[in-house]
Amino acid sequence: MPAAPILTIHPAREAHPLRLTATLVNVHLLSTYDLGHQPLGLASPAAWLRDAGAQVTCNDLSLDNLDEDAVRNADLIATYLPMHTATRLAIAALPKIKSLNPGAHLCFFGLYAPLNADYLKSLGGGSFIGGEFESELVDLYQKLQNDKQFAKNTVINLEKQKFKTPDRTGLPALDRYAYLDPGDGSKQIVGYTEASRGCKHVCRHCPVVPIYNGQFRIVQMDVVMADVARQIDAGAQHISFGDPDFFNGPKHGIGIVKALHNRFPEVTYDVTIKVEHLLNQAEYLNDLAATGCLFVTTAVETTEDEILRLLDKGHDHQDLIKAVRLTRRAGLTIAPTFVPFTPWTTLQGFRDLLKTVAELGLVENVAPIQLAIRLLLPLGSPLLQLPEMAKYIGEFDQQALSYSWKNLDPRVEKLCLIVQKIVEEGAKNDQPRASTFIDIWQAAHTIDSSRIGILPVTSDLSGGAMPSMSEPWFCCAEPTSEQLSRL
Repeated sequence: MPAAPILTIHPAREAHPLRLTATLVNVHLLSTYDLGHQPLGLASPAAWLRDAGAQVTCNDLSLDNLDEDAVRNADLIATYLPMHTATRLAIAALPKIKSLNPGAHLCFFGLYAPLNADYLKSLGGGSFIGGEFESELVDLYQKLQNDKQFAKNTVINLEKQKFKTPDRTGLPALDRYAYLDPGDGSKQIVGYTEASRGCKHVCRHCPVVPIYNGQFRIVQMDVVMADVARQIDAGAQHISFGDPDFFNGPKHGIGIVKALHNRFPEVTYDVTIKVEHLLNQAEYLNDLAATGCLFVTTAVETTEDEILRLLDKGHDHQDLIKAVRLTRRAGLTIAPTFVPFTPWTTLQGFRDLLKTVAELGLVENVAPIQLAIRLLLPLGSPLLQLPEMAKYIGEFDQQALSYSWKNLDPRVEKLCLIVQKIVEEGAKNDQPRASTFIDIWQAAHTIDSSRIGILPVTSDLSGGAMPSMSEPWFCCAEPTSEQLSRL
């Protein structure tokens, strides 16, 4: 089934000239969910828009209720859509926003805005911006000063830009967001920033690919360091770098963490790096360890080599084993993430994944939710073009913002539901990771009434804690009732 056609790249252009009759435009920036951290996706455009003269208010619905007064007073309401869950929550908030201010111009920006532009337009959206959204939001603001009916429609801007230091004024304090447990049970305040955007890789399941298509953009070092310094002044003890891959530009990344460590030697940080880059850029791993890198998130996805080939991940099962050994040798903690349930997942393949996690001593390193994630197929996904996908894919589910699919083995489908329930119950009861892992292991080995496999004995199962965030990386969850209640 073909992917939805996307989009036009915005050409280079001069700023829209302002007429003397330009009127004041109030801007309200909204974020619905951003993985538990203070949304850089509001702080960065806020700086650009305020520099352009806009009156800007910010509203993070992951923590606060909808600011009804700000919505009523806004001429432009721009909502940040960096991921699937954020998009679904934004759609749920739209009826109330429109009832409060039916005349406001509604803009959506971020990775998921262009992908879902047609649907968002049918709900009242006027502008949809992807890529480097800051300059486009300023351009929209300036044009609305002269024409309140103006709409950019769908724009993906991949021009290189000189970033501005994010302005976090009006956002909730850092200590209200997800915290870091460094492994000793304490709670540390976490800041968040990015040293780059986009990615030079084209993994077929990644939402970055339809927008950036193998390109990435550097955020200048002075901007990153100024943003980090402000967050540390605001109480941050740890910085999470949210780049899709910190080693897309390894020298740039290493330069930043060295500068961070030299200026703030007591501050730790974490990064995300592909398995492929951990192997190919192994000479930088010691630098990460020496500058305070507490853990490295890496998207493993699966241990089934054929699925890794279909996803175009650039690594295989043996590469994972090598990467674990290399990072441990450098004194780094690795935090693997997975997409264990796909159309091609086999029952034995899922069991092998669990076996690999246990044998490599990674049980405490893996957030249980990572063993329950089901592949998401949004509009524009390159996976939709794969001939191997055709027999699995169903209709597009507009409410879920994803194509439906079904594994041909009903045992795998059943196991997916069981594992999701185990993880949900484990989180609700604050169950240790090792205990949840054992429950998943038993479920995987009894789903077909087979004999339970012997769990590999590792010191990891004794409960040795690893550094972790209080909100695990999970961007495709169903919106919760608590989230919906704030809209």
